[in-house]
Parts: sequence; structure tokens; C-alpha cells
Amino acid sequence: MSSDNSDMNPASVSGNRNRFISQLFKLALPIAIQNFLHSAMALIDTLMIGQLSETAIAAVGIANQFVFIFIIVQFGIHSGVSIFTSQYWGKKDFAQLKKLLGIGLGFGLFFCTFFTFAAVAVPDLIMGLFSKDAEVVRLGSSYLRIVGISFAVTVAAFSFMSNLRSMGIVKVPMYASAVSVFLNIGLNWVLIFGHLGMPAMGVKGAAIATCIARFFEGFVLIGMVYVKQYPIAATFKEMMDIDFIFVKKVVNTCWPVFLNELLWVSGVSLYNLVYARIGTQSIAAVNIVASVENFVLIPFFGLFHAGAIMVGNSIGAQRNQQAYQYGKYLLGVQFTAAIFAGGTMILFRDIILGFYNISDQAYMNAYYLMFVAGVVLCVKITNFTNIVSVLRGGGDTRFGFLLDLTGVWMIGVPMAFMGAFYFHLPVYWVMALVVTEEIYKLAFGIRRFFSRKWIRNLAAG
Repeated sequence: MSSDNSDMNPASVSGNRNRFISQLFKLALPIAIQNFLHSAMALIDTLMIGQLSETAIAAVGIANQFVFIFIIVQFGIHSGVSIFTSQYWGKKDFAQLKKLLGIGLGFGLFFCTFFTFAAVAVPDLIMGLFSKDAEVVRLGSSYLRIVGISFAVTVAAFSFMSNLRSMGIVKVPMYASAVSVFLNIGLNWVLIFGHLGMPAMGVKGAAIATCIARFFEGFVLIGMVYVKQYPIAATFKEMMDIDFIFVKKVVNTCWPVFLNELLWVSGVSLYNLVYARIGTQSIAAVNIVASVENFVLIPFFGLFHAGAIMVGNSIGAQRNQQAYQYGKYLLGVQFTAAIFAGGTMILFRDIILGFYNISDQAYMNAYYLMFVAGVVLCVKITNFTNIVSVLRGGGDTRFGFLLDLTGVWMIGVPMAFMGAFYFHLPVYWVMALVVTEEIYKLAFGIRRFFSRKWIRNLAAG
């Protein structure tokens, strides 16, 4: 049972709402700025590479699908751990925070070894799964082989970043990302096109710029943690001072998050495999629309993370009714904003696509894909907010796992293969079939939220 009854009268509800909105935007703004910087970098990357050729866009887009899988696996590990970080921070148990950092780093680096080996040793095999275009495979392999070198430092940065955010320390990751992004954009300009006396390296230049920027971001972030001596500035001994019972407790909650992200990203990768097999112009259009959609999602990701922090902190402090109210406010804010954002994507798609040097067929594909993405955005945002921010932030990891698992693999993936290979539909109709999974997740996810069964105090005891 919750120990707080402050939300039981109208005045308290109004006060909680005002406090929630104030704290939400205080936390969300630096996270949104950080996401803005990363999305701006991805968009500028796509624009710069788009000046080379459609083949280059497709190659880097496919290579980044593997990078995306790596990032999502790490997100699954560290977002699972950060559920505990958020609640232990609410409980003010600092010793456990350092142990959680060690657990996250250990699991993250373990899985990182497989991705690094695949990217550096057999990138052509990975690229060949997604495309039969020899030039796409060649360019993508050269990109992946270089970027794979930075995976280990990305794990370290990811771990420190997710733990800092769960503690409400959101400006440090923002500063580190700002340095990294501007460095990456500058190096892209120099290395892709051959400015300042450097040779024009094209796709390889983009990979080198990305690799250098990620190393720099990791060093800046971790350096700031230890210079300022934040609560997670742990020694190796403090990170490893863990026992089997505590690790088991963390793993029991985190494994659904990890599998959720792994199976979800596997499904998304299959979607992209289907889009790529439809044709190079189709996957080029999908990559363009994905980069635009990621840019539109910037403020939402700030609110995703901020809301999860506040829900988790409230439960850790044994304020369960407050956590429930925070979840309601968050879902309402996100849904309303998503309707506006989706409409904006649709209205301005002509202007946006005018920046790309692509064929008429690729333009048409992207034009209709952006319509589909804009229409479904409010449902997609509501599902993501509910599953990742609220249910997961509350400790209910298994329900979200089952919802994503069944939605992607029982609805989304079969729809993608049927639409492309049985009905032979254009890529935008295939995507329209795929997103029907979001309707299914909305129906069952919202019902779970109102049941309050997702509120679980993991820091108790």
C-alpha cells in the first residue's frame, strides 16, 4: 500500500499537477536538448551523405541498422538497471547506486564484445543480410568496420549517462553530447568532402568522424563524473562489491527489459530488411523519413526519460498515488503534443524532402511514408510513454515485454512479409500494415495502466 494520501483531495491533486509539470520540464529540457543535438547530427549526416548518392544513403542507413541494434541492446540493459537506480535514488541509498553501475557496465561490455567482433571482422556478412546491391554492401561494410571500434566506449558512456539521468542529473550528459555532436559535424564536413587540405573520404570519412566523436563524448562524460565526484563516481572495488542475491534481484527485473528491446529491435530490423528487399529507392526513402521522425521525437524523448525518473523516484519514496497521478499527467501531455507533431510532419513534408538529392521514385515513397508516420505518431507516442516511461518506470517490466513481443512478432512482422512478398505492395502501404501493431498495444497497454498493477517498489527491503 502507498504511504501517501496527499492526492485524495482536489487541492492536493492540483498542487501535484503543478509540481509535476514544473519538475517534468526541468528534467526534460536538458534531455530534449541532448536528443536534439544527436538527432540534428543524424539528420545532417544524412543530408551530407545524401550529397554523394542514393547508394551511399542506403549503405549508411543499413549499416546503422546494426549500430541501432547494438544501441537498443545497451538501452535494454541500462534502462533495466536504471529502474533500480531511480528507485534507490528516491530512497537515498547511495551505496547501491555504485553497485548498479558495476552491474550495468559488466553486462553491457559482455554483449558489446559480440557486436564489436561482428562489425570489425565480418561487416560484409551483416550488410549482405539486408541488401544484394554489391556497392551498398561495399560502402556499408567500410562504414561499419570503422564505427565498430567505438562500441566499448559507447557502452561506458551509456551506463554513466543512464544512471545520471535516473538520479535527475541531466545537464552533464547534455554537455558531453554537445561537445561530441559539434565535433562530429565539423569532422564530417572535413572528412566526407575533403576540406582543410584533407582528402575526400566519402562514407569512410563519415565513419571516422562518428568514431572520434563517440570516444570524445565518453571521455568528457566520465571525466566530469569523477572530477565533480557525483554519487556514481565509484571505484572498481565499489562497483564490484555485489552479492549474488542482489544481482539476482536486478536480473529478475531487467531480463524482460533486455529481451523486450532485443526482440523489438530484431523485429524492426526485419521491417528494414523487407523495405530494403523491395528496392534501394525504398530503403533510402525509409531512412530519410526515419531521420525526420527522430528529429520530431526530440521533445518527446525528453519527456519519456523525465517522466520515468519521476515515477520511479516517487515509488522508491513510497508515494504510490503520486506515481499514478504522474503517469496520467504524462500520458495526457504526450498524446496532445503528438497530434500537433504528426500534423506538422504531414503539412511540411514537401519542404523537408526538397533538401534531398533523390530520384522521383524515392521522393514519392518518402512523401507517402511521411504521411503514414505522421498519422500514427500519436498512437506510437502513447504506447512508448506507457510501456517505457510509466510501466517500466514503475517496475512492471514483464507486461511491457509481452505486449511488445506479441505486437511485433504476431502482427507487425507477418504484416510486413505479407504486404511486401505476397501482395507486392509499395513500401508506404507495407509500413501502413506494420503500424497496426500500435493499435493492439494501445488497447491492452492503457488497460494495464488503469489497473495500477504496474506499481512495484523494487527498493523496498
